[in-house]
Amino acid sequence: MSRRQSLWNAIKNITIIVSLFVNLILIIALIIIASQIGAIKAALNGIVGQLDTAFVALGDAVVQDIIHIEQRVPVRFDLPINELPGTATTTEPVPLSIPATFSLGSFGQIHGTVSLALPANLRLPVRISMTVPVQNEIPVVFDQPVAIPLGQRGLGPVIDQLRGVTQPLLQMIQSLPDSITP
Repeated sequence: MSRRQSLWNAIKNITIIVSLFVNLILIIALIIIASQIGAIKAALNGIVGQLDTAFVALGDAVVQDIIHIEQRVPVRFDLPINELPGTATTTEPVPLSIPATFSLGSFGQIHGTVSLALPANLRLPVRISMTVPVQNEIPVVFDQPVAIPLGQRGLGPVIDQLRGVTQPLLQMIQSLPDSITP
């Protein structure tokens, strides 16, 4: 036998021995994993189940808060006022001086001034008919409670997509056997 042949046989023998050890290690690892399949299934089922439950809870969640609103609101309108005759009472004498024209019939007219004083505590009839323009800003300040249901406000389709990923995983995990028996 040549030197080359003996070297080749030595390499073959070493490769066979290494292959046996690797196969032995893999078989031992497979037996260990097979014996733990029930625990692995339970752990995966718990994790993916909790994830699915969290997605359901997120869809049912309602964000509640109180928003403080502080703003000035412009107000512009015409206010019609038509009051029936009422009375006003003078509180002190009111002097009046009014230009007047006196007709003398066929003899012409006299232009003059009438001066008089209304006494205090005199009740006078008053009728108001006018339109008042209103232009102002009103401060608006209040706390507004809000409740935003996440599932109903646009997050529902996203949660359905996430559950579409977790549901098949849960079904696949639940279909695994609890143990592998030889």
